Amino acid sequence: MYSTKYLISILFFITNCFFFVYSQEENQEEDVYAMVRPKHTFSLELGMPVSMKNNLFSELMRGVINVSPYYHYNFQNNISLGLGVNYNFFWVNHVLAPDPKNTGGIHTGGVFGKLGYEKYYTERFGTDIGVKFGYSNHYYVSDLNKAISSKPPVNSSTFFESTIAFILTADEVTSYRWIVGYAIQNYTFNPTMLGYKNESRFTNTSTKSLTQFLTVGFGFSYYFNQR
Repeated sequence: MYSTKYLISILFFITNCFFFVYSQEENQEEDVYAMVRPKHTFSLELGMPVSMKNNLFSELMRGVINVSPYYHYNFQNNISLGLGVNYNFFWVNHVLAPDPKNTGGIHTGGVFGKLGYEKYYTERFGTDIGVKFGYSNHYYVSDLNKAISSKPPVNSSTFFESTIAFILTADEVTSYRWIVGYAIQNYTFNPTMLGYKNESRFTNTSTKSLTQFLTVGFGFSYYFNQR
């Protein structure tokens, strides 16, 4: 329930900001824009992840940030290929955690390739629908783990993320985007990774689902070259 209300609030805020920017841009001169036909593009996406599906992961972890800078090449048929890096961080929810003194979280860093379909319908608006395939390392930093070893436990996994972005051009070389992504990481979260010893202390012990999260946020793109 908490995650649902949290996500609705984020979506409402971002949607209002997006359309506010759009309405402000409409008041400017239209002749400064040209139809966007990017070839080489650098994008930076910044969002807030919300834990999903796996009950223990949703109960114990709260998303803080998800960052993805990447380069993508756009073909004439609107297909794009990208390559980038990703970082996200989830912190321990101390309200629901069995040991409120165990501070910390999960730091995840990885690389990915992206296959997308980026199309501009006017000189002002476009969409980017894609999928990311990558490989990540997950670092479990907590007070309980520090008491055992100076190095945090680490595990690795592949991941898949479907994404959609609504793009609003700022000028001929830059644009802003509202992004929504859903990531599935190929591992099953367990509280013992953060140093907890007894799963039964959690209200829901289901850990069968893969670790998953939804991300909503903003992005920025710079076009190095256009067709």
